Amino acid sequence: MNAAYFRRLFDYNYWAHQRVWDCVMKLSEEQFTRPCDYSIGSVHAQVVHTMGAELLWLTRVQGNPIPRIPPPQDYPTREAIRTKWDEIEQEWRRFVDGLKDEDLEKRIEYVSVAGNTRRVSTMCDSLMQTLNHSTDHRAQILSLIHQLGGETIAQDLIFYTWEHPA
Repeated sequence: MNAAYFRRLFDYNYWAHQRVWDCVMKLSEEQFTRPCDYSIGSVHAQVVHTMGAELLWLTRVQGNPIPRIPPPQDYPTREAIRTKWDEIEQEWRRFVDGLKDEDLEKRIEYVSVAGNTRRVSTMCDSLMQTLNHSTDHRAQILSLIHQLGGETIAQDLIFYTWEHPA
């Protein structure tokens, strides 16, 4: 692994988020907020959780952890979510743009949301966790959108590589 590879993966991550977001925006307000007993809950709750987890991991790798992932009521509208998520994306891009290869082996220690001290083996693992978690929740969001009768898209990395060759 090298820092350039992570810049590409984060670019893919935000490319995929935007594609899923386009599907989210086509939902009615009722579809967006409809309670669901799958995973985190409604599409609204899923989106806020995904955004909040990215913020949580960003602050962890920066050495300034936040105490919790925000609840959906902290971001009651799609506009509020999009505004915050755009800020988080820009912060992540700045962070990964500044990474050097040797930074990937840096040890990361943080306090979990449950109050436990955790040690992730490396910065590399923390970055992979962030990306993997986002992919998992994008898939869950797309599943919910499909169940609600909404339009979905493919988010596979290969589609990104066809649009953005290395």
